[in-house]
Parts: sequence; C-alpha cells; structure tokens
Amino acid sequence: MNVESASRSAKATEHPPTWVVAAKIVVNDAAACVADLHGPFRTKTEQRIDALFAYCRACRLA
Repeated sequence: MNVESASRSAKATEHPPTWVVAAKIVVNDAAACVADLHGPFRTKTEQRIDALFAYCRACRLA
C-alpha cells in the first residue's frame, strides 16, 4: 500500500460515503453551454440518464 492509497483509505473511514454517479445525459445546446461551465442545469421530466459509474463524492473511491 502506498502513501496515496493509505491516505484515501483513511479518508473513507472519516465520514459515511455520499454516493454519486457520473452520468451521460443528452441535452440541448443551451444546457450544454451551462454544463460546460460546470454549472447546474435542469433536465426534462422522466429523462433517461445512463450512469457510467458510482463513487463517493468526498473521497472519490468507487
């Protein structure tokens, strides 16, 4: 185990994980422009969202 992985393991035990997913969402031009600036945007109701992978938001461990 290297220093980086030991550090991440310690972080994982400091808090309960908050799981998030990286997702692929089809959006219109306006939403793409906002998302490109890392801002929040709204999608249409019942839009299909494909999750690419799940990870902890705080420690970024899968």
